[in-house]
Amino acid sequence: MDAMKKAQKYSFRVQYSEEDGGYIALSPEFPGLSAFGETPEEAIRESATALELLIEADSEQKKALPEPILFQR
Repeated sequence: MDAMKKAQKYSFRVQYSEEDGGYIALSPEFPGLSAFGETPEEAIRESATALELLIEADSEQKKALPEPILFQR
């Protein structure tokens, strides 16, 4: 499965940041992964791109990916 399809299984939380004057998207499964956008949609797109790159790098290094929250029991 390619990185884009894997990334689509993970969740994002979006919140407005007064300090930054825009939206921050965070992925609870990947602490430290966040992205900024002027709109919630832009923040999610940026986070998804960052997550795809992270998944590709982890796959190349044979690192296990965390279980998506949606599939955890």
